[in-house]
Parts: sequence; structure tokens; C-alpha cells
Amino acid sequence: MENRKYSCATATETLEWIRAIIQFIEPYTFFWESHVVNFLTHRLWEAFDEEWIDCLRNEPVECLIQIPSGIVQDHWPSSLKNFIATLSSLAFPRKQADLKKLLPNRQVALLNNVITQGMNPKKRHEIEALAAVVDSVARDVETNTIIDLGAGQMRITGFLKITYFTLGGKILNLNPPRIISFI
Repeated sequence: MENRKYSCATATETLEWIRAIIQFIEPYTFFWESHVVNFLTHRLWEAFDEEWIDCLRNEPVECLIQIPSGIVQDHWPSSLKNFIATLSSLAFPRKQADLKKLLPNRQVALLNNVITQGMNPKKRHEIEALAAVVDSVARDVETNTIIDLGAGQMRITGFLKITYFTLGGKILNLNPPRIISFI
């Protein structure tokens, strides 16, 4: 697979990026669809290139933790370096977006202390930002229904309902395999 920069500037470019990600991960379906325990009980590591395992087994932790950032070592097999380079080219940018630029006439609501009990600052920021984006998109497309797929603890849904989506709209919470609620 070629190494390139992807973009979401247009719907076509976004679909191209999604297709490239799907093509890249398809050979590893057995791995990411397995339960974490299966890695040990079914010896899933044996499905990976033996040369990679031999190489990585002897690497210091300092080198291993740099892999998600696309940093490789010169002595690694070229197939491993290509894999990491391709993986890095498919990753979404890690740069934090400036919500004031993205949502110029919108005030980002802040979570209150009751809602944030037991929530770390990163999760709090994610919920505040995502709720603002969802609200903005919902207003732009003039919808009165939102579907929260993978609702989990329903933090985003609850925050949306009490801060933004208060004018009679509905939020369908799905957490497969069952529907949680329709509020």
C-alpha cells in the first residue's frame, strides 16, 4: 500500500481514506475481532511475521512505545517499517482542533461538577467538544433526531439533551446488541 496523506476535505476524499483503512485492516480481522484473552489462549501472535516478532522481542520499551507515532529503527525489517509507515499515513491527525474556529458562532457548553463525578479531564473535554460538534451538525441539517451508536454510559447523550438538544428533539441510544433508550 502506498504511503500518502489523506484528507477529509471532501466527501470523496473521506471515502477514499475510509476505504484505504478498510483495505489495510482486512487481513488482520482475526486479530481485532478476537477477545484480548484469545491473544494468549489461541496464540494469535503466531499469525504475525516471525521476523517482526524476533526483532521486536529484543527492543527496549522506549523504542516500542514510539511505534504509534510512526517512529521506526533502522535495523528493523523493511516489511515492518513499511507496515508502520502505512499505518501512520492512515491515522487521523492528533492535533487538537480549535473549536472556536470550527464552530465560530457557537458557545461550547461546559459540564457541571455533578455530571463529571469520576470523569477525568480528558473525557470531560471530549464530551464537551463532541456535544458541540453534534449539536452544530444537527442544527445545520435541521434534524430533530440523533442516533448515538455505541452509547456506553450515555454521557454524551445526557449532556446533549440537557444543554443543546432541548427543543423537543429525540436521541436514540444504541449500544449493540440492544437499544438502551429513546429520550
